Amino acid sequence: VKDPSHGSDAGFIRDLQGNMHVIIEDWSPINASKRSWDSPLAGHAVSPNGLNNFKFLKPAVDNRTKPTGKVATYRHPHWLKEDPKRFKTNVAEYEVHEPKQEAYGDWAAICIGGQYYLFGDYDEANSHRMSVGWFTSSSINEPFKWCDKIGNGHPDPDVAFAEGQFYLATQQRTDYVSPGPWVESVSARVGVDTTNDGKINQWTDWTEVKERYDYIKGFSKQIKRTPATLNLAKLPAGFAFQIELKLTDTTANKSKPIIESLQLDLN
Repeated sequence: VKDPSHGSDAGFIRDLQGNMHVIIEDWSPINASKRSWDSPLAGHAVSPNGLNNFKFLKPAVDNRTKPTGKVATYRHPHWLKEDPKRFKTNVAEYEVHEPKQEAYGDWAAICIGGQYYLFGDYDEANSHRMSVGWFTSSSINEPFKWCDKIGNGHPDPDVAFAEGQFYLATQQRTDYVSPGPWVESVSARVGVDTTNDGKINQWTDWTEVKERYDYIKGFSKQIKRTPATLNLAKLPAGFAFQIELKLTDTTANKSKPIIESLQLDLN
């Protein structure tokens, strides 16, 4: 494999078209040796086969502060020892940025129903604390937006899906499990105007609804998402309909409910 990551800890994910994407720690704007080998800049390269011909795209994450124009150096402990054909020196250059920067790295990626997520180290700029930070984007080729953080300590995380659950593993003593990005709980009901008077006179019962997740054959980090549904077969024919949703925060986690779309199928 012709590695485009210059030795940084990287995350790989294959899109549904078969292209292999790698998210790397781009150390060009920071003295990575003093920041857990993490960086405010996450490089993104793609290859048609995952073995060679990687091409760099725009960064997946870019939280650099202001460049000063000054170039400084640090030493990498492994370049010459492990890949002397590629690296002729252990001395790396970087451009100094101010003020002090947030740093992320050890990337792990997963895609759930077309929505991409990146999990990685989060080394806070003005604190000695580290945790897992995560980002999301509706496209692997677009910048990822910050979501939140969880845990304590240097995590080196990975994320996976197994038997209907999502698992976030770290090198600390605590790992995490989640049923998925669906915000709990959501209840729905649908009503029909059967008399054409502009009023809903027959409703379904309030019913809790959830997304469902499953494997996609041939992919380890691409997860199928089936939208939440409500069976309306018992509703009569009518002249108009109304949909109502009720959201109740049932967990201790911070949440940000987003309604992307509602669809009513008429038979």
